[in-house]
Amino acid sequence: MKHNITVEGFGYRLRPVEIEDAEFIIAVRLEDAKRNRYIHTISEDINIQKEWIENYLKRENDYYFVIENKITDKPEGLISIYEINGDKAEWGRWVIEKGSFAAVESEDLMFKGAFYHLGLSEVYSRTIVDNIPVVKFHDNNNEKIRCIHKDLFELNGQKYDGIEHYVTKEDYENNKKAILEKKSQRIYLRNLEEAVGSFKFHHTGIACKNITREEEAYKLLGYISNGNPFEDKEQGIKGLFMVNNNMPEIELLENLPESKTLDYWLEHRVKMYHTGYLVKNIEAAVDIFTRNGAKIISPLKQSKYFGKRICFLILKNMAMVELIEEV
Repeated sequence: MKHNITVEGFGYRLRPVEIEDAEFIIAVRLEDAKRNRYIHTISEDINIQKEWIENYLKRENDYYFVIENKITDKPEGLISIYEINGDKAEWGRWVIEKGSFAAVESEDLMFKGAFYHLGLSEVYSRTIVDNIPVVKFHDNNNEKIRCIHKDLFELNGQKYDGIEHYVTKEDYENNKKAILEKKSQRIYLRNLEEAVGSFKFHHTGIACKNITREEEAYKLLGYISNGNPFEDKEQGIKGLFMVNNNMPEIELLENLPESKTLDYWLEHRVKMYHTGYLVKNIEAAVDIFTRNGAKIISPLKQSKYFGKRICFLILKNMAMVELIEEV
């Protein structure tokens, strides 16, 4: 079915399958014969696969997605929602590239697509009973078992029983959503750190009119100054870092004379100016963020305070992020 549903997650997204994905579909489905022995075999002929996709695009109630890594923008798997009957549907055609960590989040994004984009109340999957790793995956996610279908599948002339797991929207929201999102977050941070060398929270930048007055206020919360105030004429700010053993580090920021860097935040009485993160490969980090909707507002430059390069970006939600090069 030709559709335009895209479901965004932490580190992965689901996007519609297109004709151009034919080569990837063949590669991922034929990549590991042992691991994929419980799915229907397909031809290596790319023209046959393109024809299959063209026919699929004409079908109704069939949503086929590529699982795409948001850090690399590369496909890592496939997943589908189909056989829609009222407010219920089957999901499957689920294949993950060897070595990929997309399994957990791709299933979570499938649930989000089914329940929030398609308005379904239940999705179910049918797995060959002998496909132990996939059956265990569903069992470990506490998906309910409806039944076992006798001789449900026939592959290469052999019949197999199929086990049917199902998840309702209510069960997803009450028992699974938070768990799957937490697992997905951990996987994303792992992939991000692998891509940029490290990714560590460093500080929160706070806009203020007068650093001295602000410093006295934060001392009441147990903060102490971490060095002397510094000036960065290129950024148009005066700054002071403060630390507290039990709290995140903060950076107090004040406009230098004639500077308007902080005017917007001060005029709107917004104290939090930005959050700062240490990264080893700052070019890779900038590339990842901008490919996912962030806009550069201050390009890579040498920092007066850190003595290393920094870059400021605005995320799609208008939050500002400072990337700090860690050497």
